[in-house]
Amino acid sequence: MRFLLFRTAASSAAVIMIPITMGLTALTAAASTFIPLRLISYNIRYATSSPSAGEEPWSVRRPHMGAQLNFLTANQPHALICNQEVVHSQLVDLQASLGHGWTHVGVGRDDGKTKGEYSPIWFRPAAWDLVDNRTYWLSPTPDVVGSKGWDAALPRIVTVARLRDRATEGELVCMCTHFDHRGQVAREESAKLLVRLADEWQGGDDDGEPARVPVFLGGDLNIEPSNQAYKNLVAEGAMRDTKDVVGPARWFGNEMTFTGFTDSRDDDTRIDHVFVKDALDMEFLGYSVLSNRFDDGVYISDHRPVVVDVKVPVV
Repeated sequence: MRFLLFRTAASSAAVIMIPITMGLTALTAAASTFIPLRLISYNIRYATSSPSAGEEPWSVRRPHMGAQLNFLTANQPHALICNQEVVHSQLVDLQASLGHGWTHVGVGRDDGKTKGEYSPIWFRPAAWDLVDNRTYWLSPTPDVVGSKGWDAALPRIVTVARLRDRATEGELVCMCTHFDHRGQVAREESAKLLVRLADEWQGGDDDGEPARVPVFLGGDLNIEPSNQAYKNLVAEGAMRDTKDVVGPARWFGNEMTFTGFTDSRDDDTRIDHVFVKDALDMEFLGYSVLSNRFDDGVYISDHRPVVVDVKVPVV
């Protein structure tokens, strides 16, 4: 039998012999044991007709936003983008900026179509197959389009997508949401609803074995870690803040995620988060909160992007 010999990176003396009859397909499959995921959560600030002090109109912010998202996802074929506060015209603009290699799931929160803000999940079809997706309203009636929950000031939604990696056939679930900015009861109950939905979408096998499909949640939750709604998300290990999973040695950038359109740090808060359910044997490579303003002085948004890099094992 003939063999292919491969020298390992760990030692110049060590080699791996693989029967040539396995072929390169088997070799590639053996090497592809994880999905290199970059998850970005970014509230882009809706395109208001009445910009606040320090805020440039969307027409000025748009090219900066497109350039930043393209930079963050370059050479990251499995990158997923969770956006918030996206109105339909901005959705069209983002599609144009990202290009034909990208698509999204998600609907407008007012009518389940194009009206109101979206919380879209962007992905590349060349890397991912869309297995399933739904939008739920954060209310006691999550299947009722436009329903407003508890003491919320506005209808709120969560977009959910189950994606399958085309190369390895490994799957994951991604959730993108935007909690209410006023209703505390709504935030607490929304957190409980998301925990239930994460359980449902993660699923399990017919023999009652624990599910192994990871679930990621990205969003502007309008809550800091001290808030009871945050505590509802992490209670009994339901979900974990990726910042805590990654650990300080791999944190990079800023701490606060909301800045407004001002230099003052008095009102800056950490209200944008990326959570994971069942980290399993994932290798978390980094957690970062990146800048939303550069030398030209233009605030791209009043939020900063949260970026998490992780190797998701294929099981």
